[in-house]
Amino acid sequence: MNTASPSPPRLLPVWAGLLLAALSGVLTACSFIPVDWSGCVWIGFLPLLTALWYGPRRQGRKGALAYALYGWLFGVAYYGISFWWVNEVSTLGYIPLMIFYGGLFPGVWALVMGVFFRPDAQPLPDARQTGTDRRAAWKAWAMADMLPSAAAALGGAALWVCLEWVRGWLIPGFGWNNLGVALYGNPLAQWAEYTGVTTLAFIPVVFSIWLWRVCRRAGTMVVHEGRRTVPWDFFSLVSVLLVMFVVGVLWTARYSPQSGTATGNGKWTVPVMTVQLNLSQKEKWDAANRGAVYRALLDTTEQGLLDLQARTLEEAARNGTEASLDLPSWVIWPESSFPISTFYRDSTGELFPEQDNVNFLSAEEDYVQAIRNNLGNFILLTGTDDIYLSDEGRVARAYNCLTVFEGDYSTARPHAKAMLVPFGEYIPMRETFPFLEKAFEASAGTAMGLNYTPGASTEPVPVPIRPGSSVTVGVIPLVCFEDVVGGWVRRFVRQEPQLMVNVTNDGWFNRSSANEQHWRNAAFRCIELRRSMVRAANTGVSVALAPNGAVIADLRDSSGSPFTRGVMNATLPVGCTEITLYAMLGDWAVLACFLLFAALLLRRMNKGKRNAGPVKDGVYRRGATPR
Repeated sequence: MNTASPSPPRLLPVWAGLLLAALSGVLTACSFIPVDWSGCVWIGFLPLLTALWYGPRRQGRKGALAYALYGWLFGVAYYGISFWWVNEVSTLGYIPLMIFYGGLFPGVWALVMGVFFRPDAQPLPDARQTGTDRRAAWKAWAMADMLPSAAAALGGAALWVCLEWVRGWLIPGFGWNNLGVALYGNPLAQWAEYTGVTTLAFIPVVFSIWLWRVCRRAGTMVVHEGRRTVPWDFFSLVSVLLVMFVVGVLWTARYSPQSGTATGNGKWTVPVMTVQLNLSQKEKWDAANRGAVYRALLDTTEQGLLDLQARTLEEAARNGTEASLDLPSWVIWPESSFPISTFYRDSTGELFPEQDNVNFLSAEEDYVQAIRNNLGNFILLTGTDDIYLSDEGRVARAYNCLTVFEGDYSTARPHAKAMLVPFGEYIPMRETFPFLEKAFEASAGTAMGLNYTPGASTEPVPVPIRPGSSVTVGVIPLVCFEDVVGGWVRRFVRQEPQLMVNVTNDGWFNRSSANEQHWRNAAFRCIELRRSMVRAANTGVSVALAPNGAVIADLRDSSGSPFTRGVMNATLPVGCTEITLYAMLGDWAVLACFLLFAALLLRRMNKGKRNAGPVKDGVYRRGATPR
């Protein structure tokens, strides 16, 4: 029997660790749009873990710094690729955001995993043993590795979830492209109803860490023993995930667009039509285009209704049936659809007379009301910019709103956006640090304008299910990126028929992946809250989503691009009135992850140094005896 031991692994060069960390970041970024290889989320961490855990432990502050550096580079690559579209708004903002914020949290994660959760240096069985004793010794060695593997996987996954939550909490909306979002379309995503999308990240992270540990265990046994034992711990994890997958399949069917749960047994549906003009920011805000923008809103809406009628008649003729036209009850225009703000008197709340927007929605003028009279009545939901002026004519308040119009402008019911975009809708500490405004103008190429005022209401807006009906649906009003902040949206949930309506203008990001990523992140609000959503976008993606997150309809051209002008028609189910666990308790699972991580970290710290002796860092030595 050969008792010689192989050469111990050398310390991984820092440059090799950096390459592995960058590879991990690239793989993880590929899990998201525009690449959208969701399978990468299950293996994305493996190169980074190899950088952290291969070979002898790095010692002292330099070692800890190396681990943090690996995580930092992973984060810069991961978020730098995923959020490349930030360049479309501000390269000056993109660079520090990625360097300081994108790499910060993965850096912390890698530091903790490298210092506290690296594999224990378990002594290997004595190579001089033979027969049954040798097999029993290796089996015992493998069994002894299972509990530390579970602890490392659970602790690492819990820590990642906590750091992702902090990332989205410090800058609301920057929780965008959490690892859980990569599970969209996978039945496992349906568990967001209980935990929220942030905690869904636990699933791929725990899988990746456990897989790495099992591969290390199997590789060690194959190298030294020529065989391996069955990894019962990993099989148990896979079995749990399989059960979760099957349950997710059942939930996907339960909350599908045509299900009795979603439609209230067919009684609760709302036909809607969204209008998308696909205007660039320059076109949208050019004062010379105001008349053209109004005209485009009217013409696109009118043509959409005419096309719907024509398609209905053609289908009836083709099938030999009687035409049954389900006109849209609600017509939805995007965020800031009007090319100018609407002005109110701050002291009284009254509209100033003779404004373009007021005339546009006048009952007497031949504009929106004419379409209602000729083609069918509808309720208009649209984005508006509302500005309140003092008696001296100065701006007192300004709001970015989603506004409901059942008739002319006197029927306006605005809901002000609460989650404002820094350096998009306001400049933080603008008066204290004027250079921030100058930096924004230099980067964006345009002046910031006024700071918006955040709204505060979390009351749904009751909207008649059909024009003139006394039966209402509670609209959860969401403007711009509010639909990606689950902790905010859940506050609107009531035990009644509801529909999430998002109006957005993603034109700031031009034809980048931000537009597709936006709706993908927003889809998890449907799963978390079991409410349907309709999104009306200026530049795409206009989409209707079911309570299971599935696409009911979206607006795309013949090539599949969402950057097109037109309308989207969809009938949305609003019959689900359940209150989910996430709606009730929010990110309770993040707290559970924090407690789990804290317990496992304390356990590791209290054990102290282990495995002193002839076997060091898992390296097989001649004559080593099991302990």
